[in-house]
Amino acid sequence: MNPPVVPGRFAGKRVLVTGGTRNIGLSIVTRFAEEGARLAVNGIVPGEADAVAGRLTGEGHEALAVEADVSDASAVTGMVDRIVDAFGGIDVLVNNAALPMAGRVPFFELTIEDWDRSFAVNARGVFLCSRAAARGMLAGSSIVNISSIGASKAHRNALAYDATKGAVEAFTRAAALELAPYGIRVNAVAPGAISNDRYQGLPGDVQRTEAIPIPLGRVGTGAEVAAAVAYLASAEAAYVTGQVLTIDGGLIAQARQASAEIDTASPGKGSR
Repeated sequence: MNPPVVPGRFAGKRVLVTGGTRNIGLSIVTRFAEEGARLAVNGIVPGEADAVAGRLTGEGHEALAVEADVSDASAVTGMVDRIVDAFGGIDVLVNNAALPMAGRVPFFELTIEDWDRSFAVNARGVFLCSRAAARGMLAGSSIVNISSIGASKAHRNALAYDATKGAVEAFTRAAALELAPYGIRVNAVAPGAISNDRYQGLPGDVQRTEAIPIPLGRVGTGAEVAAAVAYLASAEAAYVTGQVLTIDGGLIAQARQASAEIDTASPGKGSR
């Protein structure tokens, strides 16, 4: 699915996307480029950000590669300084960089090191990038954090990942209050099952099985998540802040409905 772009909606806007070299992050970068933004593409794997920025430049977009580990405070400061030097500032920050849910392990096999690294990238990174970018943002600027339905619908064997996404959503609400007086909006998008490199590598029957629990009957696309991010970052959402927009094909609604049905069917409910 490819939602229609809005040509020129972000013309001249300076947009930083962390983790913008693969999957959802790359879809977000592509969406903003198509709508006229000047892109700062962050990645941590050597050469990946350069490759994406080079492709965008070749297509006529303005793009800058900014390789940095978002969990490293000095690296984040240096990254933002580079963007300010090149573009003069940042209008939109998309905090997408995160350790993936791959390599899931049971509760007692989760190491302290894995827990700490997950929070360093997925939660600390959101704080560090938001703080560094917001210091120079003007009124009307926007921060969009990428959460996950794991913040409200737990995955098995993904304790650290889900916990970090819960932290991202709490941060989103708190930061929205803190930055509102400066005219900076803070929102989040929580994707459900989204097609990515891992999903595309699965056999067709396995892909179809993964889509069965989803009310809309399919997994989502990075382009659909990117469309939601672009909306929240745009002037069309000028009165929206502190919100989490779920993009999951109805999966969370279904889970909540199931819980409600179980609750109303409980023996003796409403009687003594």
